[in-house]
Amino acid sequence: MKRTPARFALALALTVACGDTVSDVPGSDVDAGLDSGGKVGSDASTGNDGGTKTDGATGECGTCPSGYTCGSANGKAVCRSGAGIPLFEHVYVVLMENTSLDTLDKATNTPNLKRMASTGASGKNYHGVTHPSLPNYIALVTGDTQGIGCDCKAAPGQGTCSAVSCNRVLSNCTCAAPMTTIADQLETAKKGWKAYAEGMGTACNVQNAGNYAVRHVPFLYDTKIQNDATRCANVVDLTAFDPETAPAFSFIAPDLEHDMHDPFPGGAQNLANGDGFIGPLVDRIVASAAYKKSGLLVVVWDEDDASGGITGTDDPIPMFVMSPFAKSGGFASSLKMDHYTLLATLEDGLALPRLGKAATARAGFEPTLADFFPDK
Repeated sequence: MKRTPARFALALALTVACGDTVSDVPGSDVDAGLDSGGKVGSDASTGNDGGTKTDGATGECGTCPSGYTCGSANGKAVCRSGAGIPLFEHVYVVLMENTSLDTLDKATNTPNLKRMASTGASGKNYHGVTHPSLPNYIALVTGDTQGIGCDCKAAPGQGTCSAVSCNRVLSNCTCAAPMTTIADQLETAKKGWKAYAEGMGTACNVQNAGNYAVRHVPFLYDTKIQNDATRCANVVDLTAFDPETAPAFSFIAPDLEHDMHDPFPGGAQNLANGDGFIGPLVDRIVASAAYKKSGLLVVVWDEDDASGGITGTDDPIPMFVMSPFAKSGGFASSLKMDHYTLLATLEDGLALPRLGKAATARAGFEPTLADFFPDK
């Protein structure tokens, strides 16, 4: 359905900005010896041995993963993938709902998001990959929509999905199935992950309750996670979130009020509710030592605010990126990007291989968010 979609000082970089196929080398679309601007890393004082100190960098990289080169960003030494994405120790992703960029740009009741756009950097051409919500969430963590065409159920026993039972109108079926997600990659790499969902209550809850929406927690749709108590213990209520102690990858799903989805029909209150939630959350994250050292925070929307139409639209949606390594000062990028672009960036930033369509960008779309990270 159509839903039209909150105080913090931020002198950091911000950007208004899933398939089982895996590429072998993160950032393999660009030679590993290039820096973020596509230039040969000739600024280094020695070769790219992983411990090189780069001119202008305030420290050394240590040992970079295979395929990464020691460089710098905003004067800080950091390993960078072949595509130029810095290596992060902590990544935080907040996924919001059903808002077109134009709607947010015209809003007069979103002071936190307005400040993010003016203080940092903005992207003007970021897109969802389909409608409605769920397949966008699935795409962001698996690199493919997995053939899902509706907001179907994660809980078992709801019937098998088909073109008749799973479409833009109907979604009364179960579509949970074995999938390869970024969680699998992280576990293989011995890195931690958690999904935090507001209002979930009990960990691994696959039943909607109040403003908690299961369809906004994509990891619950992977039966390898849902049916494994140990792994599903990583899917918890948002009250458990602490940016200082969070694992390498944190996925955050606000409830239906705070993600700008409700109330329905949508209006100005949706925007205010989301802005009010985002402000304190971002404050907590960017004030943490974990973020300040080498963190990445992405606040992104799933799709534009025409989700309820039978045909839908493909309008640009907001996406903000914050990191000590990112550009700032009102930078605006017009490069075309989508959820696969973001997934590839997250994977490069965590030294993981790329999943599905994140490995081969869609025609006309950027392979990564490299435009938002300075050369040095």
